[in-house]
Amino acid sequence: MPRLSLRVVLAPSLSESERESIWNLWEANMRALVEPSSFGWNPKVKKKELFHRNARFILVSDPENGEDQAPIAAFSTFRFEREQREDVLYCYELQVSEPFRRCGLGQSLVDKLSSIGKHWGMVKILLTVLKSNVAARRFYSRNGFKVDPTSPEYNSASGEDDEGHVEEDTYDYEILSKTLL
Repeated sequence: MPRLSLRVVLAPSLSESERESIWNLWEANMRALVEPSSFGWNPKVKKKELFHRNARFILVSDPENGEDQAPIAAFSTFRFEREQREDVLYCYELQVSEPFRRCGLGQSLVDKLSSIGKHWGMVKILLTVLKSNVAARRFYSRNGFKVDPTSPEYNSASGEDDEGHVEEDTYDYEILSKTLL
């Protein structure tokens, strides 16, 4: 595996080629999952969220190709937000390209997000994950994420109501969190 470079960049500082590489990786990884979901496929809306002026990116690339020309091996995008009267680091995306999976890049990105969040006094990391993305849910669980109280089905995370009856899924996503403090 090539030596990879990791850097944090504000969304407005991204070059056009970086934006294109980020979008292409997101689309390759997520389009098939998002199209049938309640979020639906809407590139214009997703790009607006992804490249929001307050977004920060952790980019992993091959410096041998030059940072501006290198395809992105992995990235995470996050923002500092206030949720339920708590300062949180909201991870909007964590994407790893196929050839770089199972090499520890996802773990490195979670570690970096945790380090950044702790440095800036954030209480926790929040993220949204599609229930159909079983691999991502397993990955986040292994990395200490749990269903957050702000998740729509938090009270029914067991899948049972108060009387022990199994409830049908009404949401196709859940909000996970990892405490930092």
